[in-house]
Amino acid sequence: MFKLGLVFTIAFALSAVGCAANDAPNLVPDEACTAPNYWCTWYWQNYKIKAGEPVVEPDAQKIYTNPAAREELDEETLLGPDGWARVLLPQTRGDYYFLIDHGWQDKSIKRNTFFSLVMEKGDFPSYADLEPKERIKRLNDEIKALGWRGLGLWVRGTPTKEEARKFVEWSKYAGIEYWKIDGGDTRDYWSFKAKQEIYPQLVLEYVTGAGPLNTRWDKPGLPEYPSVYEPGTNRARFALDVIRQSDVFRTYDAAPLLVTPVSMQRVHDILVQTAGKGEYIAHLNIQDDTQVAAALGCVVAVKRHPMNGSRMYKGEDLHFQIRGNRRVENRLNEMDRFVRWQRIAPPMVAGHGTYHHSEEFLVNKIVFRPGDTWFRASIGKMVHASAPAVMSRNIELPVVKAEGDKPHVMASRFPNGAVCVATEGRTRPDESWYHPRADVTLKVDDGVEPIGVFGHFKSLTLTLDKPVPAGVIVWAQDLKADRAIDITGKVTIGGHTVTLPGQLIDEVGTAKNDPGDISTPGLVLKIAK
Repeated sequence: MFKLGLVFTIAFALSAVGCAANDAPNLVPDEACTAPNYWCTWYWQNYKIKAGEPVVEPDAQKIYTNPAAREELDEETLLGPDGWARVLLPQTRGDYYFLIDHGWQDKSIKRNTFFSLVMEKGDFPSYADLEPKERIKRLNDEIKALGWRGLGLWVRGTPTKEEARKFVEWSKYAGIEYWKIDGGDTRDYWSFKAKQEIYPQLVLEYVTGAGPLNTRWDKPGLPEYPSVYEPGTNRARFALDVIRQSDVFRTYDAAPLLVTPVSMQRVHDILVQTAGKGEYIAHLNIQDDTQVAAALGCVVAVKRHPMNGSRMYKGEDLHFQIRGNRRVENRLNEMDRFVRWQRIAPPMVAGHGTYHHSEEFLVNKIVFRPGDTWFRASIGKMVHASAPAVMSRNIELPVVKAEGDKPHVMASRFPNGAVCVATEGRTRPDESWYHPRADVTLKVDDGVEPIGVFGHFKSLTLTLDKPVPAGVIVWAQDLKADRAIDITGKVTIGGHTVTLPGQLIDEVGTAKNDPGDISTPGLVLKIAK
């Protein structure tokens, strides 16, 4: 066995192996991923409400309302000189659909019956003289010309059979490949049936609604706080029916500060019922937690954005969707690393493979203050959320050892053999986000396939099924980088194991962070024999 010091720089690692950077492999494919991930305009729409004005009343139900957010979406905000489609995700927008949320449609349509693909003329003057299906085609063409994978559309409600067929045909004509169906069409599934017949390339996302928190959130001392998808409930049976008849199932919006455990618990409650059953054909969309999605083979609806500092309340920037010291508006590079990992390891549908979880559930809790959430019933109360301490798909549970608090830990083996392991942080009454570290051990069989690593670790030990042969090279690459580096001299190799110190993961996995970006590490490893 051998082990060198932990001080690490990219330049030293390259010189230690005596090779130039251009001799190192690129472990990330150049081709964009084909998974149904998207960036959504909704959080930015909400943040634009009264931006630049001091906040006096932080009540989302009085001032920062959905109708107000609807008015913030128009041609200028999308395509103007500083338009969202021009500034977001410059490195990886080809991996994401650009999805326009509530507010793009004809405003004469009645509330809660927005199942229409007719664009509002007043907000999109350049498109006003075009026929409805030509408008969405023109916008899709412009979005693609900016480098995005394509335009995604928000709808809500239940169309008739005839309406569903018409709008699917419009989408085929316009090249639209994604609908976010934010409620509705879950009785007869006319849209899904129509697209299967007319335009199978169209991806349909459905929800059943889950509320911002999981059940019994205000009851202290419980070992677990299940979601509405808890086995045996009517809501779970409804969700399972939808997962059988959709391309994507979104686990629904979760309140800030506890978004990670709330979403993880929902994924857990679904996977214990769907894993290994081929009829469950939908991918699980868990909103904006990219590390969890990477490790559990899910897809995302990322909504974070770089706008900040223009809506202050008591010295804090007021985001109803982005809150706490996690500061995800400064973690934009996590979106890049996630989709570049999915170029290597495409996500898995809900029915694929096996699912395992620990008997231990970690409980997270915090008091919600005014401005922390739009969910008024939780203000001033201690709010609880749980999720399994350890979760895995198609691979043995990682072994986790920690002094004090543990992080959440997840791992998966993907159909192509790639493996991913990730940690996620916690919430406690005195801190809205912290990331405890642990020693994590994961069995990876022969270790030949790529291994994704996300999050903070004390150490990560990879256990192979055979002794590590002499002369191996351990390559590591920040998922934002274009070349791997040789870290063999920075890891501990002995017998069947390769151990990476947490500091090394931090340094390699954030090497390409943009200035001011505080994203957690995300890297890919390759053990070359």
